[in-house]
Amino acid sequence: MRAQGFLKALNELKFAVVLVPVLAIIFSAVMSFFVLTPVYRSSTTLMVFKQPTAAEPYEVRIGAITLNQKLVKTYSELAQSTVVYEEVIKQNNLNMTVEELISKITVEVLGETELLRISANSTNPTLSAMLANEIARILLEKVAEFMVLDNIQIINTASPPNKPVWPNHTLNMILAGVIGLLLVVGVALLRTNIRNSRENNDSELIMQAANQGEEFHLKSEIDLDGHKN
Repeated sequence: MRAQGFLKALNELKFAVVLVPVLAIIFSAVMSFFVLTPVYRSSTTLMVFKQPTAAEPYEVRIGAITLNQKLVKTYSELAQSTVVYEEVIKQNNLNMTVEELISKITVEVLGETELLRISANSTNPTLSAMLANEIARILLEKVAEFMVLDNIQIINTASPPNKPVWPNHTLNMILAGVIGLLLVVGVALLRTNIRNSRENNDSELIMQAANQGEEFHLKSEIDLDGHKN
């Protein structure tokens, strides 16, 4: 019965089943393409070396790789340090605070490798590439200055991206359509519950009336029998 009631309510909302998701998709598309400011991401990749040679003993080669993997984690922390960000702002005359620059930068070690990726987010694709490359460049300078090492190099420089990473137009429209459809289904369920509740109340009232009628009929019969006696 409940399933039939739900299908009946859904059939009553058949136009809304189509119209609401379509309107939600249109609204999402307008917001994504014309209202929300796109965010671009650029990344540069660095590698820690020296790489061991085949002529070196196996233990030496393994030790060099392990050392590189430890160093890349150290360099990752250095790349996220205030001293690096302050130098980037100073050398490029950026009109932003260290906190604002930190919010734009992501530094990550690529798995169990000697590779380090520096990514920068910005509403300006050219600025995102510049920030990623400048963080990498200043990092190399600070490694040489603080650690007196020259064992890290840039292997992939950042370039201005053509497409934003946010908002995701396709995903937003799909989610909007799904949410619109779920909203209609929710309304159909609500109408079904209200209708079932009313039907149950009506049934209870009818039963109460029937019971009261039977009680009145029995009482009348008892009264008549008493008068006869």
